[in-house]
Amino acid sequence: MGTSTRLPGPKNDSWTGAKVRLGSWIPDAASRPDQLLGHDQQRAEAIAAQYQRALRDALNADPEAFGIRAAAEQAGGRLIELLDGLGRADLPLVGDLTAGDDADEFVRRFVGQVAGDGQLIVDAAVRRAARRVAEHLVTQEGPLADPGRPRPVTGELFCALYRAFFGEVVGEFVHILIAENIKIAAPALVILDPTDVVAGFVADQVVKVLPNPCAEAVNRGPEPPRLADVAKDLLTSTVTQALGLGDNGLELAA
Repeated sequence: MGTSTRLPGPKNDSWTGAKVRLGSWIPDAASRPDQLLGHDQQRAEAIAAQYQRALRDALNADPEAFGIRAAAEQAGGRLIELLDGLGRADLPLVGDLTAGDDADEFVRRFVGQVAGDGQLIVDAAVRRAARRVAEHLVTQEGPLADPGRPRPVTGELFCALYRAFFGEVVGEFVHILIAENIKIAAPALVILDPTDVVAGFVADQVVKVLPNPCAEAVNRGPEPPRLADVAKDLLTSTVTQALGLGDNGLELAA
């Protein structure tokens, strides 16, 4: 199935309820993506939680549904390797880039190596998540601000990007499911895209429950192991938690 093929959403009551609530939501014209009015924020958070529950229930019924679990774990492993290797002159990803090279080339390569060339809907979500990470790396203050002179990814940044990636994978997957299955007609004066807002809240809620490699490394003793090794150890549980299948998930609103 290619990315042009419509992907039906989960067939459960949570999905149906989420579709109804999102389809009937008309955001206040005064709400902005970075500044929602209180009632819009509450509505978005509730809808996001409902979509998370729908995805969780579908995966509990069929762990292989949508291919998202395997795709997230495989891409996560590649992400760890790349983040760990940044700053090394021999890293193929940046080895032939020179000072002043366009950051877009780094972003393109990074996305390709993390996401691969799969054509499923879930692969599109992984690509979007990988792009978010890459774009953060090439910001003015990022370690890849000059792709020809890469700097290592520091501990806190490594852990933040690791967790953000999985939040974005789930958020973007929900975003695609919504776009594939719901037509939202917002009034002309409303500049807020409900789909974007809900997907953003999904990503934020996912990140809150994910294990932190930095904290885990500290807990392992006076000589903490390499963060990449800790992240690899946590990879399966991270994906499990991201999909709402673990014991530490947020209580999802009805």
